[in-house]
Amino acid sequence: MTRSAKTRVLFAMTILISIMLGACKTRTPSEEDDKKAVIAVVLAHEQAVQAYDFDKIDSLHTSDARVIEESLPHPFEPEERQGWQSNKNAGLHVEYHPQDPVADLRGNIAWVTVTLHSVWTADALAGRAMLGGSTWRGTYVESFILVKSPAGWKIAFRHTSRLPPDFGVEPDYQHDHSGVKFATVDESGPAGKAGFKSGDVLIEYGGRKIDKPDDFDRLTYAYYEGEKVMVTVTREHVKITREVTLEATK
Repeated sequence: MTRSAKTRVLFAMTILISIMLGACKTRTPSEEDDKKAVIAVVLAHEQAVQAYDFDKIDSLHTSDARVIEESLPHPFEPEERQGWQSNKNAGLHVEYHPQDPVADLRGNIAWVTVTLHSVWTADALAGRAMLGGSTWRGTYVESFILVKSPAGWKIAFRHTSRLPPDFGVEPDYQHDHSGVKFATVDESGPAGKAGFKSGDVLIEYGGRKIDKPDDFDRLTYAYYEGEKVMVTVTREHVKITREVTLEATK
């Protein structure tokens, strides 16, 4: 084979390899594309729940999907559909505001977590009884495991937990006397807006006595975003009681 013929063959092979590599690259989504895809599935799930679109919800899950929502793991269907159907029948409406979705990939397995701010409203007596009023707000953290199938990414597992409302303080865990000392108080947070300061010692929260940090931690889950709570602290041996309006955890 002449040098020019060899050159033409090498050139042709180079072009062919380039085309093949380009085709492979086109067929194989990048990790960033997969991350966007799994986040899109999760956000579509939230929109479908909000709309009570049960068929859409089912289409986003594997046939054996599992759920943990303030309980042990259980099958996604029929329990989840029954719960949402009860909400729909009671006239409940929910508006979700997903925030900061994060995705991590391990081959054909993906993990997604998202903070979910929610506003619930009721236009019927049954719904208002379930909410304890006409409006309720809550913030959740939802974690999803997705698997890649020939039909695309599907949700195989979901875990939901509710975040307590924000009080706007950091306890001093080194405090060894009765009550909970505030190590820091966010001036722009609920406690700061009510006039509480770093160094104050919390002794009552919602009319209940506070002896140690565990008491306060448990009570934070007893109240919801937007609720008003009477709070008593001691400051230089003086008792101060003020009303605090709890806010959504950011």
